[in-house]
Amino acid sequence: MSLHGGRIWDCDDPRSWLDFSANINPWGPPAFAVEAAREALHWADRYPDSESRALRSALASVTGHAVEGIVVGNGAGDLIRALFASLRPRRFLTAEPTFAEYGDVARTLEIPVVSFPLRPDDGFAFPVEALCGALGGGDLVLACQPNNPTGRAWTAEELGRLLGAATARGAVLVVDECFRNLTVPRGPSFQCAPWPEGLFLLRAFTKDFSLPGLRVGYLLASPQRATMVRSFLQPWPINCVGEAAALACLEKGASFIADCQARLAIARQGLEEGLRIRGFQVFPGAANYLLCRSSRDGASLQRGLVPFRILIRRCHSFPGLDDFFIRLAVRSVEDNARLLSALEVVFSGE
Repeated sequence: MSLHGGRIWDCDDPRSWLDFSANINPWGPPAFAVEAAREALHWADRYPDSESRALRSALASVTGHAVEGIVVGNGAGDLIRALFASLRPRRFLTAEPTFAEYGDVARTLEIPVVSFPLRPDDGFAFPVEALCGALGGGDLVLACQPNNPTGRAWTAEELGRLLGAATARGAVLVVDECFRNLTVPRGPSFQCAPWPEGLFLLRAFTKDFSLPGLRVGYLLASPQRATMVRSFLQPWPINCVGEAAALACLEKGASFIADCQARLAIARQGLEEGLRIRGFQVFPGAANYLLCRSSRDGASLQRGLVPFRILIRRCHSFPGLDDFFIRLAVRSVEDNARLLSALEVVFSGE
């Protein structure tokens, strides 16, 4: 199993910890989502709609995508597994470091993984030319938008080149957009008509609305490909509580996200400046998290933050990164100030 952030259940009294290891919207979940979830408990004695008709219809209205091309699942992780299993690509092409789940799923299915390294000395720039040149028929290439853990966002030109190469060579492009709404500025995406057979967009309510415990994600694809992916999911891919919260977010969430984006821009700038003052190298990015390099290894840094009940994400598990790299979620200005004050104490004791 991959190492992930958000491991509060390893700690005593999980609610008392300030978690900078999980990149979740710090101002959620919104009250309208919580209330909708609570009301949906009245349906706990019934099976949920196996076709998720209400949610898929609402997603079609919001995204403009054909309802037949929308698949919902138990979080993005569930959809990643179903996607790889349904396509069974000849090879999986990826730029690393990136979210480890992609490669883990490919290896579990015995799909060869071809990795292209991202390098800190050029800001973890994407090797677009190399990826496009290596693509062949039956391959799957995945772009994490923005990339996790580096925080760098793909440009519209880069994504367009990947899609063009994939289409020309009979490959597929998957874009993981689960963090896209919390980038500053928001990263580009695709609006295609007709929808290319080889394009998949992966999204979730987890990060945007701070609902990781409800596990609701969705995939935009062509109708034919969507049917294939759906066949690899369980009969009831989401529960009634998660679906109700997601519906409320689609109905009422636009202004909430816009407000959070504005607040994130301010909080991110302050955290980035504070970290640099304290000697961290902060890599350029656009996400609601920062990849940093410290003069102190992540293990000892995490130990030093335990008395302050603060969690960070050590990055030694990512290919190409050692334990002097850490990833920090951008939280509220107040939370960020607590982290910076704690770091001041930790480093002053060296």
